[in-house]
Amino acid sequence: MYQPTTKEIREKYTQFAPTYDRWEGIIEWFLIGRLRRVLLREARGKVLDIGIGTGKNLTYYPKSCRITGVDYTPAMLAIARERAKRLERKINFSVMDAERLKFDKGRFDTVVDTLGLCTYPNPTRALQEMKRVCKQDGQILLLEHGESSNRVIRWLQQKVKKKQLERLGCHVDRDILRLVDKAGLRVTEKKRAFFGVFFLIKAKLT
Repeated sequence: MYQPTTKEIREKYTQFAPTYDRWEGIIEWFLIGRLRRVLLREARGKVLDIGIGTGKNLTYYPKSCRITGVDYTPAMLAIARERAKRLERKINFSVMDAERLKFDKGRFDTVVDTLGLCTYPNPTRALQEMKRVCKQDGQILLLEHGESSNRVIRWLQQKVKKKQLERLGCHVDRDILRLVDKAGLRVTEKKRAFFGVFFLIKAKLT
């Protein structure tokens, strides 16, 4: 199956950036925003938000968090910077590839990825990078979408997967728990929502 390169994904999201928040508005309002709130209240200390996109997570972090946000698409980061200004939050932003993070080992107390594993060409490598930059006693927080636990929804995912991959570089049916296990992370908490499509995962280094 066609797999877009990282460069192609950046080009897709550069075009999508101006309408990204509007396009996701309804599902953000009734579902994803609530999931972000539940997950991100667990963040603490020095936080790395990978694939921060337009900065939707920024509303939900505790005020005590010191946040660094990275994304591979400058156009998305430009919107995130404006959101940070409106929220009066001081965030360190950088353009960076999730699979090749330019940080030292064990730098962050909390590493966050929300809705990013669906697009990374090598999601296992991205998870291993999260593990590398996380402190030994730190935590990795994931909000992802993937293969549903519902048979009918899985069928629908199969119907739309090719179109979504071509349009946004998004794999709608990745096995998120298997990827986390393959990366060598230990899941300490997990929940699924909306017919098992969305995953809330709290993980530690093994």
